[in-house]
Amino acid sequence: MSQVARRYYERGRTALGNRDLESAQESLRAAVDLAPHYGDARIAYAVALAKAGDHPRAAAVLRAGLGRACSPVLAAAMWATLGDVLTGSGDFLGAEDAFGRARANPAFAVRSAAGLARVYGKLGRFADMSRELRAAAIGSVAVPPP
Repeated sequence: MSQVARRYYERGRTALGNRDLESAQESLRAAVDLAPHYGDARIAYAVALAKAGDHPRAAAVLRAGLGRACSPVLAAAMWATLGDVLTGSGDFLGAEDAFGRARANPAFAVRSAAGLARVYGKLGRFADMSRELRAAAIGSVAVPPP
C-alpha cells in the first residue's frame, strides 16, 4: 500500500472522528481509489457514507471489497460492517445474511450476535433476538478487555 493512501486514510479517519463527513468521504474515497485492496480504508469509507445517509453506496463499497479482502478477519469485518449498513437501510434479510457470514470468523461472533439481535428485533422475531442477545452477552464476558 502506498504512503499516500495511508495518509488519505489517516486524514479521513480524523475527519470521521470530528464528524466532518464530507471531508472524511473525500479522503477515504481517495485512499480506496489509490489502494483498492486497503480494507480498513474501505470499511471507514463505507461508515462515512452510511453516517451521511448514503446506505446503498456504502453497501456497494463493501460488497466491492469482499473479493479483495486479503485475510479472513478483514472479510469478516467487511461482512459485519455490511450487516450494520443494511440494518440502517432497512434491508433486514440482507443484514441477517451478512451477520451470518461474519459469524463464521470467531473474532466476530459477539459483534454478529449483537447485530443479529438488532435485526431480529426489527423483524419481530423476539425469541431469536433473545437468543442472540444472550450469545452476545456470554461472548462479551468471555473476551478479555484489550
